[in-house]
Amino acid sequence: MVRELAGHFDQLGDGRFEGLLLELQAGRVREDLAWELGTAIEEAAGPVWVWLTGGADASAGPEQLELAMRGVGAWIEPGHHVEWDGPAESVNLMPEDVDPGRMMRERYSSLWVACERRGASTRLAEGLLRPSVPLRVSRLVAGECELVEGPVSPGEDGGMVTLVEPVAGGTKGRISPEIAKALKMIDGVEGSARRVMRLALGEAGEHGFRAERVEIESDLEEKIAEGHRLMGVARAEAALAQDVLRKRIDSGLGRGAYDRAVRERARNALVVVERGEAALRAFEAIAAERPEVLRTRAPVQADLPGVEETAARAWAREIEYVRRGLASTKADAMAQAEG
Repeated sequence: MVRELAGHFDQLGDGRFEGLLLELQAGRVREDLAWELGTAIEEAAGPVWVWLTGGADASAGPEQLELAMRGVGAWIEPGHHVEWDGPAESVNLMPEDVDPGRMMRERYSSLWVACERRGASTRLAEGLLRPSVPLRVSRLVAGECELVEGPVSPGEDGGMVTLVEPVAGGTKGRISPEIAKALKMIDGVEGSARRVMRLALGEAGEHGFRAERVEIESDLEEKIAEGHRLMGVARAEAALAQDVLRKRIDSGLGRGAYDRAVRERARNALVVVERGEAALRAFEAIAAERPEVLRTRAPVQADLPGVEETAARAWAREIEYVRRGLASTKADAMAQAEG
């Protein structure tokens, strides 16, 4: 998705478009992808505006707010808030070679610059990404509020709103559209993409414009589920092929009939092996396209006593087990089929 979006960002330099409005629907963005996408937004050949959308019944994640702040302009749909409760579940899908220290430093630096550019307090960068104490504001009055400096003693937090607070392994928080606007995290609260584009274009938008809509959706969850299903099929077919090849044949048959039965049993086993091999190939194709599959827990992964291993190593062990089982059964079946 990041690569596809970056390709659209590059088109901003060909003179066909005045800018690009990125509509981020409700949900979370994985941190490493927010890192890459934020960089792509800032390096785009033209202005990139962000609109957080999803209605009042859904919420945006903190990474989406971060991306909105790094855009040239940012808006949020009425009633749509930013809310999260601890680290995202997708954190385990991040590549193992991601340097979390470098990622956080670069995100923090970029968000600090974005706050300064927007006229917002640069304390928001630390408060959103790595707060040492809860990020609080005085209550909204007449469309204005202000950040509360320093720690607050228990019982002294009356009239304050907690936006972000540290929790084990990350943060949790809730930021309303009104507070986000008052703190200059966003430019406004708007209910339609066309209205947002008109505001983003300024005077040019008042004379009318033509928009070209492109939808980009992630199929990662579906691919992960399909990968797990295919590996389950491959393992089941490997076991079935062995059972077929071990199927007892009546020893009372004549020599010719017995040999024919053995060859028929072997051919049946080979059919099952072929199904298992096809499932394994399909799984490997998905894993090559979506390496996140190999960062999930293998469906029948057995923990080895006293051994700690990454998800990738567990998958490698599982794949090798299934591949060897299919290959061994195939060799035996071919030998029997040839008599």
